[in-house]
Amino acid sequence: MDPEISPVEEEDQKDGSLREPSFSSGKEDAVPAEVKQVKPKRKNIWRRIGLISLLILATAVVFAAGYFALILWQRYFPESFLAGPNPYENWLVYRSENYGLGLRYPDNWEATEVSASFVTFHQKPQQEGEVLPKDYVSLAVASNAKRGKTACETDQSACSFHANGIFGDRSSTPEQEVIFFSKDGNDFILTWFEYGEVDYASIFEEMGKSLRFTTPENTDAQNP
Repeated sequence: MDPEISPVEEEDQKDGSLREPSFSSGKEDAVPAEVKQVKPKRKNIWRRIGLISLLILATAVVFAAGYFALILWQRYFPESFLAGPNPYENWLVYRSENYGLGLRYPDNWEATEVSASFVTFHQKPQQEGEVLPKDYVSLAVASNAKRGKTACETDQSACSFHANGIFGDRSSTPEQEVIFFSKDGNDFILTWFEYGEVDYASIFEEMGKSLRFTTPENTDAQNP
């Protein structure tokens, strides 16, 4: 008995051509529902670079805004409001007419001229019988004609003290703090003698900062 011939096979036999038989497994071929496209890595890199650039730009804008805000604040508000009360604004002024040197010292202290080249600064009693600390500050002047130049005098970068155009050296020991400088053939020595009874560190610091050689144009009470 001949097997059944499908209409397609019958036509093929008539045409004389052969077709490959088709086989069906009874199941439809699985076709992916969606094919995801993988984005190129280069595009991701450029996106990151763009985000970083925006972040840097935003940071720069914030800093610039803060800077200009600070400038405006300092311009339209008085300095005393920003810094608070100045504890040194009422200090007294000492000037040496012989050497043209001035400095400031606390208003509850007194300056005693032992000689034209030696002055002491110490706390004055606020009431009768008050025991004062032994610590005091002195300013001494001596000729330097017989000594050689210091490293600071040769090279200002070697100086350890600078204030108002004065370059010198600063040193300390357990017994004293010293600021040393020279001008016009004279040595100037500002010394805090420490006895451990009181801390004059901040006072000595401000006295050193106020040191200034006076000129006819600069002799006001606030700037000796």
